Amino acid sequence: MRSAIAKLLPLFVMAAACDEKESKVSASAAATDAAIVDAATAPPPSSASALAPSSDAATGAAPSSSDAGMPPRPVPKTSPTVGSGMPMETQMQAIAYMAAMAQPRFDDPQPDATYAQSLATQLKSIAMSLDHGSAEEKAKLNRVEVAAGGRKIDVLLANGCDAETPRRAVVTRATTPLSTLFGHGILVVRCNDAHVQCLQSTRDPTDVLCTTAPRHK
Repeated sequence: MRSAIAKLLPLFVMAAACDEKESKVSASAAATDAAIVDAATAPPPSSASALAPSSDAATGAAPSSSDAGMPPRPVPKTSPTVGSGMPMETQMQAIAYMAAMAQPRFDDPQPDATYAQSLATQLKSIAMSLDHGSAEEKAKLNRVEVAAGGRKIDVLLANGCDAETPRRAVVTRATTPLSTLFGHGILVVRCNDAHVQCLQSTRDPTDVLCTTAPRHK
C-alpha cells in the first residue's frame, strides 16, 4: 500500500503544478484583456493638450510672446542692419518684417493722435541735437512727423541715424519709456537719414531693425 502511494505521489504533485501554472496563465490573459479594453474605451486626449505649444528644445522655455505674429526676422537682433549688398531674399524679409512691426493687432491700444503729436513736438529740438549733418542739411532735412494715423513717429535727420537713435531720442532725451508710447498706441519710432532707416518697436524694446534707405527730402 505504501509503495503504491509512493508511486502515485509524484503524479499528484505534477497535476497540482500544472493546475497552478494554468491558473497563472489565465490570470495573466485576463489582465491583458482588461488592459486592452481600458485602452480602447479611454477618452482621447483633449485638443488643448494635443495642441499645446512645445517648449524650445535648446532652452526648455516657451516661445516669447513678443515674437507672436511676426514674420521671420531677416537678421539677428545682435546685428540689426540689412544692407543693400545682402541677398534679395533677406532684403524682402526686411521689408515684410518692418511692415509687421508697424501693423496694429487686435489687442493693441488705440492710437492717441493728440499724444503722438505732442511727443513729436517735444522731439523736434532733440532730433536737431542728434543730427550730425551740416546746418544747411539740417535746415532742409531735419523734422519729426506723426505717421500711420498715430501709430508711428518718424525722426528724420540729415545724418546720425543708427540702431540706438530712436531709443536715445525717446527714452534718454525725452525720458519717456517705450512702454508709455505703446500704451498710447504708438507702435514704432523710426529714424531716417541720408544713409539708413532704423525702426524701434515699442511692443518689444529689444526689437530694432535697420535697412539701407537714403533720403533726400
